[in-house]
Amino acid sequence: MNICRKLAGNVFGKGFSMATNEFCDSFLCRTVPRFCSTVTNNLDLKKEREEFLNALPGVIDVIAKHPKFKEIPLAEEWMRKVINGTVTGGKNARGLNTVISYRMFESPEKINEETLRQARTLGWCAEILQAFLVVLDDMMDGSVSRRGQPCWYLRADVGIGHAINDAILIYYCLQQLLRANFENSPHYLAYVHNFNEVLFYTCIGQHLDIMTGQQKKDYNLFTREHYESIIINKSAYYTYKLPLMLGMILSNRFNEETHKNVENISLLLGKLFQMQDDYIDCFGDKSLTGKLGNDIQEGKCTWLAVNALNRCSDKHRKVFKVCYGSKEPAHVERIKQLYVELNIPQVFKQEENEIYNFIIQKINNLPLASERALYQVILNELYGRKR
Repeated sequence: MNICRKLAGNVFGKGFSMATNEFCDSFLCRTVPRFCSTVTNNLDLKKEREEFLNALPGVIDVIAKHPKFKEIPLAEEWMRKVINGTVTGGKNARGLNTVISYRMFESPEKINEETLRQARTLGWCAEILQAFLVVLDDMMDGSVSRRGQPCWYLRADVGIGHAINDAILIYYCLQQLLRANFENSPHYLAYVHNFNEVLFYTCIGQHLDIMTGQQKKDYNLFTREHYESIIINKSAYYTYKLPLMLGMILSNRFNEETHKNVENISLLLGKLFQMQDDYIDCFGDKSLTGKLGNDIQEGKCTWLAVNALNRCSDKHRKVFKVCYGSKEPAHVERIKQLYVELNIPQVFKQEENEIYNFIIQKINNLPLASERALYQVILNELYGRKR
């Protein structure tokens, strides 16, 4: 109902805004669900998530068909452990967005079990890419927990050496999955190109992130422009653009216009996603997030740090320089206290709302109802998240 209400308000226009009371709930109950189901090809998000999770064993079985795994059963056993241990336990947003994108762009009469299997396979490819990046990122950041469990490299039966090798294995499994399922598809090269291009952009974003953190106590690069360069490359492309592109390509709806739209809105979604991630890293509930925040200790260029420096007095700046990037618990708490003193939580909520409204404007300007509905559903899942 919440998604339907927001979708109606933003697709039909201001008169249907969730902020007004012009239309009663009974009208919404009668009209909006019908509109939502029409535009989304009767999409049931809960059911789709269940179907997506149920597809994973079959996906792993396809990877296991590689002759080398049959030749060395111990390698196959380890591969299964690695994939199950690194891709499960999360929100699966990238994989689900791939399937949602396909469902909402494809003509209903063309959707069948085989095309949905392909969409879910592509979705799991996006999740496997995420696993590859997370395994490496946790080692680079010195993180200790992920999804409520020790990071992969910290597990007793893994360690750093194995984790580095496992990251290579994970990425090869992604390539094997694409080849086994789509080598004979006219879209195969487009899929491979998009995964490789997104990996390249993410690598550049990671470089900017690491480079900035290495310049200890020098905060000249802690600017909004530099921060946005990091997050666009490190997060937005593989978190939003890649899944949406995969769905569009599979549904044969990829063209110059849809590519431009998905790029523009994906980067805005990625910006909102990362500033939320930065906020949750500092102020999030560990019981919900499943991990301990580490950005302050690592001296990361985050949305909070950039905005705090913009609002700092000379006295506050001295505190920031002494405490930021320190692993001392008292210093970490002092930075959190400083954020509160500078009203950073209130500034965050205000900017979150501003970005949400700006994305809504962009969505409303799109020509296709299917595009508007797709981006609205994804935005509603993102807005106000706590984990």
